[in-house]
Amino acid sequence: MSARTPPARDNERWVAESLSTNGATADVWSDSARRLLVLGYITAVTLPLIGLVLGIVIANRPTKANSKHGAWIIVVSIIASIVWILIIASGVFKLTSNDINS
Repeated sequence: MSARTPPARDNERWVAESLSTNGATADVWSDSARRLLVLGYITAVTLPLIGLVLGIVIANRPTKANSKHGAWIIVVSIIASIVWILIIASGVFKLTSNDINS
């Protein structure tokens, strides 16, 4: 059995094809980027204004994979804000009774 040669370096980074021997591509998203996307979607529904800001931040990131999520987060936050306005305006959260002790 002969010894394998170490993978070639490309500008001080390991070349992706040398890292995987089974043909799988390298995972290009970091954990922090995934967390930011999940946080963006959650806040888009629960706190639409903050979700809108996070959507704009994600849409302006240089990676194309995340920028499409940024546009969807913006859309979800706009729809969620309309739904929240309709829910609050309909009086769902109003008390039906003035008696506090009931």
